[in-house]
Amino acid sequence: MVNSKKPLANNVEHHAPCTVLSHVNLFLISFFKQYQLVHPTLSVAYSGGLDSTVLLHAMHQLQSALDFQLTAMHVHHGLSANADDWARACEKNCASLSIPLIQLQVNVEKDSGLGIEAAARNARYQAMQTTTADFIVLAHHQDDQAETMLLQLARGAGVKGLAGMAEIDVKRRLLRPLLNIARADLVSYAKQHQLQWIDDESNDDVHFDRNFIRHTLMPTFAERYQQITKTLARSAMHMADASAMLEELAELDATTMIDDEQQPYGALKLAVFSQLSLARQKNLLRWWFANNQMSMPSAALLQQIIEQLHAERSDAAIKIKVAESLHLMRYQQFAYLVRAYESLPTMNILWQGEEEVVLPNHSRLFFNKRMGEGFAYQRGGSDIRLRIKNREGGEYFKPDLTRPRRTLKHLMQTSQIPPWQREQLPLIFMDETLVIIPNVGVDAHLKAASHEMGLTVHWQPA
Repeated sequence: MVNSKKPLANNVEHHAPCTVLSHVNLFLISFFKQYQLVHPTLSVAYSGGLDSTVLLHAMHQLQSALDFQLTAMHVHHGLSANADDWARACEKNCASLSIPLIQLQVNVEKDSGLGIEAAARNARYQAMQTTTADFIVLAHHQDDQAETMLLQLARGAGVKGLAGMAEIDVKRRLLRPLLNIARADLVSYAKQHQLQWIDDESNDDVHFDRNFIRHTLMPTFAERYQQITKTLARSAMHMADASAMLEELAELDATTMIDDEQQPYGALKLAVFSQLSLARQKNLLRWWFANNQMSMPSAALLQQIIEQLHAERSDAAIKIKVAESLHLMRYQQFAYLVRAYESLPTMNILWQGEEEVVLPNHSRLFFNKRMGEGFAYQRGGSDIRLRIKNREGGEYFKPDLTRPRRTLKHLMQTSQIPPWQREQLPLIFMDETLVIIPNVGVDAHLKAASHEMGLTVHWQPA
């Protein structure tokens, strides 16, 4: 019955009732020891369904012995007419166990293009990450892992996708202590402890991909391969091992091929990148994108990127959209991830001696005083006034007494400033005279002599 407290089925195979509790106990002991945790706060993601009800009960049983603080959180999606009743049921059950419950309301974007399943999952995870708990504990089990692997296989996922879900995801503060436990074991545990749970009617709707796999494909597979759930979960573990090795290989390649000082995303050194095998090039690109919190590129996009990076003309301009407002671009044997710039607002900012100035486009100027370097700011006396302004076009500059004045465009080209940064570059004037071009140079007549205190200015793009 929809939104009912679902009675336990009598025809379920009975598994050893201690399996769940002992497994979660050993998982937590090992985890606390590995990460040297003392009295951590663990928050169970509690939907009120069977899986999370069992997990919450087991965690409650272990709380005092293992010395951790236990809370729960319930995400209210508002997708079902019964959602308010489910929230009240979760609140009642947590109160009976004296477990603090946080309720999180989310709005699922139904027109996001991701589909309801994915949109709801994204909203749920984003909401859960707002918790102050040390770790979020999820009730995914072995059957979920098997279904995930089939889903990813149907989508043409690579090794990382086929690895499924991780037991421990420190970066996102996620724990899945039931991942190696079959759902039948959870049912047996619930039967022993006479637990009750909520039945979400959407779990039976086979229009959703996961439900189709759960109710249609898995029973068919199980008729021929009785251990299919365990086998698929084991394959996911093998994929996880392979994914970890690929990650390590990409990290090794990145140490010599990605310049981390090129902020904010780093820059790919194409001369050495081109010497890698095609498979390692793809692996490094995936790692670079993932390391910058980007979605995995499709196989077609990855192929397009590699072909253009290897174009015969090394100076050929490329601009490939790889994410929302983010493009892959090339300049002087480097590939960059470049965010689309907005037009720079008009600036006329008086420098008042700050070591750092944040500009309207969120780029930054850093001012440092050094003997014998940069602009001789003390030469003009105490009345010197420096102003930060925009580039207007037609500016000339003389950074070297032995050479003629040059246009600003020429100077930026010879200073290897990428084209997409040139319009954003701030200029520094003394009265109406351009005296400093950050990252380029200082007016030749105003350079600090060896005995003079000078001012150096470094620009960090947004």
